[in-house]
Amino acid sequence: MNPQEKTENRFQMRVPPATEYTAAVHCPICTHTVQGTVVAQRRSLRVKPGQKCSRCSASLDPGYVLRYDRAA
Repeated sequence: MNPQEKTENRFQMRVPPATEYTAAVHCPICTHTVQGTVVAQRRSLRVKPGQKCSRCSASLDPGYVLRYDRAA
């Protein structure tokens, strides 16, 4: 066995699957907080691409996740 292959397999990390949650998202166009779907992967929360604001129909892709309620 080649030592290089051995070290590549040894340090390979598994990434947990992304999960989707409902959270409060800030719309940058109308400056309101609306409900949206966020994708959680490891410690980062991002707005799921392709969503529209329920008030102004703008894209929520550049929006910020303001409130994410999760039970412990």
